[in-house]
Parts: sequence; C-alpha cells; structure tokens
Amino acid sequence: MIAGIDIGGTSTKIGLVRDGKVVATKRIPTVGEDAPGIPPGTAFAEALASALKGLCDEHGAVTACGIGVPNGNPFTGSIDRAPNLPWKSDVPLARMLQDRLGVHCSLGNDANAAALGEWKYGAGQGCNDLLVVTLGTGLGSGIIVDGKLLLGPYGNAGELGHTTLVIDGRMCTCGRKGCLETYVSIRGMRQTYLDLADSSEPLKAEGVLPIAEQARNGEDAAIQTFRDTARWLSVGLVNAVAMTVPKRIVLFGGIARNGDLLMGPLKRRFEEDLFYIYHDKVELLLSALPEDDAGILGAAALTEQ
Repeated sequence: MIAGIDIGGTSTKIGLVRDGKVVATKRIPTVGEDAPGIPPGTAFAEALASALKGLCDEHGAVTACGIGVPNGNPFTGSIDRAPNLPWKSDVPLARMLQDRLGVHCSLGNDANAAALGEWKYGAGQGCNDLLVVTLGTGLGSGIIVDGKLLLGPYGNAGELGHTTLVIDGRMCTCGRKGCLETYVSIRGMRQTYLDLADSSEPLKAEGVLPIAEQARNGEDAAIQTFRDTARWLSVGLVNAVAMTVPKRIVLFGGIARNGDLLMGPLKRRFEEDLFYIYHDKVELLLSALPEDDAGILGAAALTEQ
C-alpha cells in the first residue's frame, strides 16, 4: 500500500491506496500552532504522522507516502510559502514526515498530483500528452508531455490559472490582475453572477450550486454566468493547446460537473476557438475519478515519479 495525503487550505485528507483503489481514509484540520522556537509545520507534521500511523495500525503498513499540496516543490520536498496555508515560511514537510514514518515521502504541487492521478488511474489513462485542469476555489493545471510530467526548474510549471486573461482585470490572490483564475473558479463565477445580476448582496450558499440552481430555473444572469465562464475557459484552454498540444484535456471539480450548463457551451466554444490545425484532434473530457478520492490517488501517484 501507498499513503496519499491531499493538503487543502482548511482540511487534509489522508488515504491508503492499494492497486489504484482507496481502501481507507481519514481527514484532519490543516492547522497546528507551533510553539515558540519550533520550526514551522512541526505540529502539523506530528498530527499527520499520528493519523497515518492510526490508519496503518488498522489496515497494514505502507511502503511510501505521497503528498500533494499547493506550492509544493518536488525538488526540495518543501511547501514554498503557499498563500492559503497557515505557514508564512517554507516547510520541509516531506523530510519532517519521513523522519516520523520511516518510509520515503514524495511531495509535489497539488495540481501536478491531480494530473498524475488522472493519467494513472482516470480519464487520462493511455494518453501521454495530457492537460488536466482543476476547477475549484482557484484554477489549477498539470501537464503531461511525451509521457512526462512538466515540472520546470522550480517544480511549478504549467500554471494556467495565472496566465493573464484580461489586462488590468480582476485582482487575483497572487497579487496580479486579470488572471484566468479570477474569472474561471468558484470565486470568479460568484463574482460574475453578482456583476450580471447587478447585485451587491452576497450569495447565501457556498460554491456555485445556487448559481446552477438558478440557471436550471431559467434565470438569465445565472445562465449567462455559465456561458461567460465557458467562453473565458475556452480561451485559456486553446492557448494551452497552442503551447503544449495535448491530445486530451480532462476537467476536474464541481464547476465542471453541472451537466451541460458549462460543458455544453464550453465544447462549442472550444472547437470554434481552436487554431484550425488542431480541430477534432483534442478530446475534452470530465474526470473519471471519484471526487473524494482524486486528491489522494494523485498524491499517491507522486511516489512513482
């Protein structure tokens, strides 16, 4: 078995993976206040090790551990100042966890982990030129070229979410303006809906579910929100195609799983927007992985890189 750890901004999922299946899981908060003078992340590493040892006591030992995390550096095994995580300095989590577990630990960017998981276990199987895009609070992406994960010199190549869509557009959490992520993400869609509805009242429910429900009820602003999001995402995808030429693009996340509200207009726009030499040559698919298991499977796949 392999352990897969999927670290998010508020909670972390830990799972045991055998033969491409998640056989046991546990969730802990992504918190841990370190005592003065203790290296950042120590309390979290202790909590992770304790939770994983508990799973192993019940289900058997693991031979390796993979960790998917925002701003994860696969070359150093460190979390490099991720803006949405509690620590404001680099955290060498792979080494910290390896010392506590006694097995090799691999760490990488969460979007790259998602790409590996989809390539190994999901809709990307058998395709050695693949783009995986995760649509959630932000927009993440991972790229497989010629059967190899595209990393770049710092382990974070392929940041499609932080390509510029609109010059001097919406402010992004990265500090720049007009990033694709500010338009195509949960936050982006909620802002688009409020702009179209000409409303200053915040949406009461989380995520994009209230917008999807309104769209299915025929509300113009909600329907247009999905159409605009599809148009913006299409621009981002066709630009990525021109640079990396994937044979398959896989979309993951709740935004994409709203029936034809997004995928219908996206597929039409995507084929229209593509550079003509790529027409009918790029598949556009939804993830084939269970949503609750995808991050764990992706993290586990990092151990095989």
